[in-house]
Amino acid sequence: MTPVKNNSSSQRWTCTSHSLVILLLSAILQLGLLIYAQHVDSHPERYGGLKYTDVDWRVISDGTGLIFNPNEEEGNIAGGWLVRQLGLRIGDPYERSTFRYTPLLPLLISPTLFHPLLGKSILVLASLAISHLLVKLSEEGSFWLIHGVWTLNPFVLNINTRGSPESLICLFVILTLYHLKNGNTKRGAIWLGIAVSWKIYPVIYVPTIWSYLAVTRRYGWFGKRIWEFGIVCALTVLVINGFLWSIWGEPFLHHTYLYHLTRLDHRHNFSPYFYPIYLSLFSSTSKPSTYMITTLPGIDAVQKILRHPLTSFLPQNTLVISSGFALGTVTSIEFTMFVQTTVFVVFNKVCTSQYFMWFIPFLPLIIPQLHMTRTETTILIALWVIGQAIWCSMAYRLEFLAGQVFLWVWAAGLGLFGVSIWIIGEMLDGYGYGKGGVSSPKAKVQ
Repeated sequence: MTPVKNNSSSQRWTCTSHSLVILLLSAILQLGLLIYAQHVDSHPERYGGLKYTDVDWRVISDGTGLIFNPNEEEGNIAGGWLVRQLGLRIGDPYERSTFRYTPLLPLLISPTLFHPLLGKSILVLASLAISHLLVKLSEEGSFWLIHGVWTLNPFVLNINTRGSPESLICLFVILTLYHLKNGNTKRGAIWLGIAVSWKIYPVIYVPTIWSYLAVTRRYGWFGKRIWEFGIVCALTVLVINGFLWSIWGEPFLHHTYLYHLTRLDHRHNFSPYFYPIYLSLFSSTSKPSTYMITTLPGIDAVQKILRHPLTSFLPQNTLVISSGFALGTVTSIEFTMFVQTTVFVVFNKVCTSQYFMWFIPFLPLIIPQLHMTRTETTILIALWVIGQAIWCSMAYRLEFLAGQVFLWVWAAGLGLFGVSIWIIGEMLDGYGYGKGGVSSPKAKVQ
């Protein structure tokens, strides 16, 4: 027995040492990209006027400056009741146009006031922390899969070093999953509350977690531990957001939450809703249509309903909620969360590249649970990459060549939408039996 234990201990030590080396390599690569970003941003004229850093980072860092540099004469002062009551001097990040985030984000990256690299380094640390958690959550033998899909993934490194703060919300979601899988429901509830307070979308995981706790943990659908989880999560959300509201008042509620309910973004993106929104925001100068359909009774009401910003949530939320309950009792929690996240992103009325970061951390955890041949896997990956490449080529013609290709951009987006739906279906069909999953007629030995 002793030699076996020594071998096991030696293997764990080898994996740990290799993991540290890869994490260090990822940190060095990201630091190099951050330095490169600094160079490109400082000399955009050498790169066709392009900047490496995403505009989101500039918005967030501007918000940080506004918070720490209040100016009552210019109206830059927080308007919450606590600020007025105590006479605090705190700036308002919502004075910055297009700032639609929680104030926690500019506070967290506040070291950027001293140097941008310091603030962006927090995003790097978050991505490395995700890698560490994924190693702990994964099955034995998934070491290289984790580091290939997340730690050293060029897409992840690029999005992260451009200043998109998606690694932070991914970290909170994975922390929620980590504590739930380890049986600590209270900590899981707290991290879910933090995640929902950071970005509203993690609320979609409630059906999955409810199903997981009720069936897998055998707490019952309305058992004491279920109520405990819900109360702890709700209190976390209320405390965090109540405190933020007491400082920044109504602008905080509007821009952080309510704005996203009625948001209409006509800028080109992957969403199938992009082009209809674009057309609806720009009235036509042509004569009114004389087609019979415009004279049908109730047609105006139907058109208003279809054009309403909340209408897009109907198919999205129906699929997200139903998949959470339907899959949550027969598949692993990480697989169900992956499906929910992917469906949410694909059906969202605004879909950009950084949103893909939301479901990538789940991939190393669920791939071992899939029974798919290498050929099938290669085809799925190739189609998804090709779909994005086609869309990017159309978007380049629109953005940089000023081509009249709005319709082609939309068509490319619809193509990627169709490919994404097909991939989700194939992954559902290939989910393995005997690993906490449901039987599949397509299950194959890898």
